[in-house]
Amino acid sequence: MPVGATATLEVAVTPELTVHFDELGPVHPVYATYSMAKHFEEAGRKLLLQYLEPGSAGIGRSVAVEHLGPSWVGDTVTVVARCTEVSGNRLTCACTATDAQGRELGRGTTVQVVMPEELLEQRIGPAARARRDGAAQPR
Repeated sequence: MPVGATATLEVAVTPELTVHFDELGPVHPVYATYSMAKHFEEAGRKLLLQYLEPGSAGIGRSVAVEHLGPSWVGDTVTVVARCTEVSGNRLTCACTATDAQGRELGRGTTVQVVMPEELLEQRIGPAARARRDGAAQPR
């Protein structure tokens, strides 16, 4: 993947994307930081999929978000992921979120790891879960 390559994601802010915690309930009627983090990851994944070779898979390693300003239900947010580094099997993207007026709402980074599909399946597939669950059983 070339450094500088980008992918764009358009997001319509809905009530489901606002701040609502499982235990605490609704907090603020604005675009949640955790929703922004999800969209940063999704934009990075969209970029990766353009270049992913057959037999390879990608998985998220890290995400960082700095939420700079609010966006409300009904607003459109544009998320852009731009490749800033490819190092070994790791892809780093700089991500930004802007509103329809061009105001920067957030910025951050994502890192994805690329590996053979078989290796990823060994690590997170049903057999890996069965090994974990079996190991947790008392003997």
